[in-house]
Amino acid sequence: MDAAEKKRKMIIGGILAATLVAAALVEVDDEPELHVPETLQSGRATQDRAKRTESNAAAQLDVSKLGQRKFSPLAGELFMSTNWTPKRVVIDDPEEQAAKIAQAAKTMVPPAPTAPPLQFKYAGKAIADNETWVFLSQSGENLITKIGGKINDTYRLDSINDNAITMTYLPLNIKQTLTINNQIAGTF
Repeated sequence: MDAAEKKRKMIIGGILAATLVAAALVEVDDEPELHVPETLQSGRATQDRAKRTESNAAAQLDVSKLGQRKFSPLAGELFMSTNWTPKRVVIDDPEEQAAKIAQAAKTMVPPAPTAPPLQFKYAGKAIADNETWVFLSQSGENLITKIGGKINDTYRLDSINDNAITMTYLPLNIKQTLTINNQIAGTF
């Protein structure tokens, strides 16, 4: 802290201390009374005093005489809190709770893993030296493989006939079939 900041804090602290001392020394009265001899009081002063006593009595209202407010049912609850978390169901019996959890675990069996759909398009085949080569395309990439060969270390080509190609999805060892449409495939 630099000197100016210290000085400022000292002044503020001094003012605070002086305010606290002044507040402690002042006697707090709700209504200070003035002692005026009755000979000096006029009729107006008596009326003012009577009004003050009436206002003190008015401060103590009978609440039961006040009317109840009526709200429109369309407005709903004005100060209702909104909580989006679902209410928790409390189960007193721990054995019953354990049984419900076990039952829920049995009924919620995760689905068996499946192979993704084949993303290949058949482009054609060629037979050379008693080996069948298959031409496929995937996302604009041309692939060539033979029966028993692997494609991207994910698929293995098992067999080919005039209507379909059978492949195995290697991570799950699931067989899939790619149908060949003879009217489109191979006619360039």
